[in-house]
Amino acid sequence: MMAELGCVIIAGGKARRFGSDKRRLRLWGEHGPTLLEHTLAVAQTVCDQVVISLNDPLEWPELSVPLLQDAVPDVGPLAGIVAGMGLLATEWTLVLAADLPLLSSELLHKLIALPRHGLAVVPQRQADSQRHGGWEPLCALYKRACLPHFEQALAAGRYRLTQLIEQFQPQVWPIASTSPWYQNLHNLNRLDDLHQLATL
Repeated sequence: MMAELGCVIIAGGKARRFGSDKRRLRLWGEHGPTLLEHTLAVAQTVCDQVVISLNDPLEWPELSVPLLQDAVPDVGPLAGIVAGMGLLATEWTLVLAADLPLLSSELLHKLIALPRHGLAVVPQRQADSQRHGGWEPLCALYKRACLPHFEQALAAGRYRLTQLIEQFQPQVWPIASTSPWYQNLHNLNRLDDLHQLATL
């Protein structure tokens, strides 16, 4: 029987927009965990099996979980999802970005406890009015049946996650800006995001 839930952390490694390796950013002072260590620790509170997909696995000997290189280099998160789901033997996979400094066990427990209809469960922050506005495909659940679709899209050069996930007719978890979960999904893409984090 398959284990129910594993986790793939998408850790990349380029950080072009941030200007430095944000994965090594220390949270809560010089003795705090790095951003990647924090994400791993939170993921391990809800998943027994965790793997990390990144471009430079040899640079992280201190991490105690399997480290994978992307199935196809430099094409974004989809390659990491394919690599991670290919290794995990779980019915469902939690996919997490490594740049969520306010990620909490409570948020993940809430996500995991939601009824699962269809192939995916995707949070959606409600402040954005665009078609896929606020979708959080890198803090979401995917059923194993998604993997062939991800693999086909990767092979065909279709890398945009939101367009691919739309085909799954995902179950959306709406999160209003007044929700306590809203800030948990704040991510770090640019230095401005780090400054904003200090105000949250």
